[in-house]
Amino acid sequence: MRFSASELDIRRPLWIALSDLYLDTVPDWDRIAAHCARSPFSIAELQRILFDEVHPVVHANLWSVAGVWQGFDADWLVACIVARKRRPLFRLPWPEVRRYPWRELKPLIIALRQGDETAG
Repeated sequence: MRFSASELDIRRPLWIALSDLYLDTVPDWDRIAAHCARSPFSIAELQRILFDEVHPVVHANLWSVAGVWQGFDADWLVACIVARKRRPLFRLPWPEVRRYPWRELKPLIIALRQGDETAG
């Protein structure tokens, strides 16, 4: 995938935060949702970033017997995502809105963004 330097600056911390959903630990949902809520991306775009950019690179960790649990190396993660040539060709047959981890993360992001609107 091709990203400009400014796109990489915006996406890199988001990719790192979203990759934590694929660690062999309980995710820090609030921290990850806060990263997403602060990003300039719409809910639909965040979902696409999760499933088309981050998920293909790190999803196998959830199935590993001795998976990564401390965090993916940020440089490795970014390099793998950038090196991908295209969006995934195959998608699971059920809607992404019902898939873990999106079904847990999306309501938190929405709540944080609504809280920002009412606080302002």
